[in-house]
Amino acid sequence: MTGERLKNPGLTKQRRAGTAAALAMSGLLFGLVYAVVFNFRRDFTVSDFAPHIAWALQMDGRAALSSFYNGQERLWHIFVRMLIGMGVTNIWTAAALVTAAADAAACFLVYKCLDRTVPKKLPRWLLAGLVLCVFLAGSLTLPGHSFYRDRAAVNTWHNPTNIMVRPFAAAVFYMTVDIYDRRRYGGPAETADGRLAFSGGFWTRLRSPVFTRAQAVLYPLCILLSAYAKPSFLQVFAPAVFLFLLADVIRTRGKLLPCCIRLALAYLPAALIVLAQLFRFFGGSVSVGAVTDSPDAAAQAASGIAVYFLQPSFSGAGELLLATARRLLSALYPCAFPLSVLLAAPRRGWKNTSFRLGWLCVAAGLLEMTLLHETGSRAEHGNFSWGFYLSIWLLWTAAAGAYAELLQERSRAGTAVRWVSTPLLAWHMACGVLYVERILRTVQYYF
Repeated sequence: MTGERLKNPGLTKQRRAGTAAALAMSGLLFGLVYAVVFNFRRDFTVSDFAPHIAWALQMDGRAALSSFYNGQERLWHIFVRMLIGMGVTNIWTAAALVTAAADAAACFLVYKCLDRTVPKKLPRWLLAGLVLCVFLAGSLTLPGHSFYRDRAAVNTWHNPTNIMVRPFAAAVFYMTVDIYDRRRYGGPAETADGRLAFSGGFWTRLRSPVFTRAQAVLYPLCILLSAYAKPSFLQVFAPAVFLFLLADVIRTRGKLLPCCIRLALAYLPAALIVLAQLFRFFGGSVSVGAVTDSPDAAAQAASGIAVYFLQPSFSGAGELLLATARRLLSALYPCAFPLSVLLAAPRRGWKNTSFRLGWLCVAAGLLEMTLLHETGSRAEHGNFSWGFYLSIWLLWTAAAGAYAELLQERSRAGTAVRWVSTPLLAWHMACGVLYVERILRTVQYYF
């Protein structure tokens, strides 16, 4: 870094200015999230904060310790309880501070990850502003349409654990991209020859380093904390990573398998926590139903998980196809901007590791939301939708990086993103800002 400063002091100055802009954007986001969360106190029934605050108040030291091994998602609650113990008397202030800090940390972390990959010719203040857009964007909405009902969301403001998992999700996502790119493209790594070992016998490759020294600690720790904050991220990310790496295992005829085994071991502790969470909340009950199940069957069944395609009953194939088309269309509302960036340069976009992994996460999240349903008293909770929402948000962070790379290019792809993706981004932003304004004015999130 010292040599780089001596060779290019202008680049160092640009990075410092970008960091300052990212801190300013994170501060703005902190204030906005704080205002939204604190505003929810006006009506306890319209958000998920009230029950989570109640659970935080009920926690004592023993409950906080046991929650680490009994499969509960209690990270947000522990931080809220800590602030209350430190003298914050207003419980909504504590909840707002923890939630706003988590989202602001995620914003700054995403900027630092994109700053490493986006070409330096793009002004860093513009990149910082683009990252802030990711945290404010909403699904495309027309006048008279719902902002939230019957469609997915880029940003959800009413659930604390969904926001709490974001910094850990971003860290795991971009560390995975870095590990893969170093193995494939031979970037800087703490090995003798500067690249991850990809030769030799099976046991030689199994013993070869996969992580840098920092990643060896941070990667499994962030995976573990993401499961402890909210299991929804791992529910979509783990299958996406599996498919992502399986393609390379097949392409390399098994040469990548030892690397994948080392990578999979980092997920083992978190996988055990997620399994404990599923058994705790659903009792291990899994049933397989048909598409002709009645709409009330899920609510009348015992608490558990039901596997079927779509919840309503259908009179024929035409109605089933129509419902499927509506489900896919509702999934595209929040993905218009990332899709436009991909279509602007399809081959280049698919070679982008973060972009490709982001789309796989969206596909995994969409399948989970469509096939898995809660039954019994939790039938209307929609917990299998949160992974899809998180995957859309991760896709947006990757799309922001790809968009920033193409924005200043004098090419067909650059022209396409300037004239197609930019208006779509503005539309997403208008919908997102209007959505937040409605929440602040009415306290409701389900317009």
